[in-house]
Amino acid sequence: MNTPRKKASVLRESLDAGVIEKEEYEREKKKIDEEIREFDNKVEAANKDIPEEEPKKSSEKMLYIGIAIVLMLFAAVIAVSMMVKQEPKTLEELHVLNLKGKLNPKQGYVYKDVYSFVNSDGLWYTQLKSPKGTKVYDMALRYAPKELANIPIEGNLDLQFFNDQTQYYVTFNPLGKDFSSVGLAVADFNTHMSKVFEKMPIAACDRNETPPCFNRPIVTCADNDKLVLYVKESERFRTYYNGNCIVVEGNGFDLVRGVDRILYNLYTIMEKEEP
Repeated sequence: MNTPRKKASVLRESLDAGVIEKEEYEREKKKIDEEIREFDNKVEAANKDIPEEEPKKSSEKMLYIGIAIVLMLFAAVIAVSMMVKQEPKTLEELHVLNLKGKLNPKQGYVYKDVYSFVNSDGLWYTQLKSPKGTKVYDMALRYAPKELANIPIEGNLDLQFFNDQTQYYVTFNPLGKDFSSVGLAVADFNTHMSKVFEKMPIAACDRNETPPCFNRPIVTCADNDKLVLYVKESERFRTYYNGNCIVVEGNGFDLVRGVDRILYNLYTIMEKEEP
């Protein structure tokens, strides 16, 4: 709509752009100013014809709606704040509630009446001292002990040899198919070994048949002068020790479950074969 004020704006832009002279601008501006006055008078007259009761009712209705919205928002804020206060924010708070028996089994439980396990963001946490007893860790594992109780660990690990080593070799078959599961299992094991047991991992292969293995150590359980984690893809799911060697066999997430089972045993939380 080409209103008088719009005309005035266009006229000013024409002057600024040099399209019209100052004299023409002043002459046309007087005409437009008169149109603006007439336009404003018409608007004012039209507003006077509207009954005063209508805007009043409309204003009252909007006021009531506004009050209702404010009350709803206020109630929502109170509800959310109450929920936030009831929900523990830290692992320490979760452990306290767990030890008091105030968590459901999916959130936490006490294993063997000693170890508090709580679930946060899909991981199971418990607190343990380092093997040297100098630090306390909030350990995170993907599976809780109850989920792994039916997995036995065969064979024996040379614990003296294990404790004496400051590094270990992680080996696997480079011709395998499920590298994502192998990698996840290895990453979980390395995290615990490096942070808690203070042992440095060395990447290795069990055979020298692919370019990535050309410059890596070729290591198997037969290398009894080395501490070894051997992650083997297999249709059979097994976890076992072989003197200097820790072996997890399987495929998919069974490899991850097997690593967690080994870690619980190394932490002395679970026996090699649970009753």
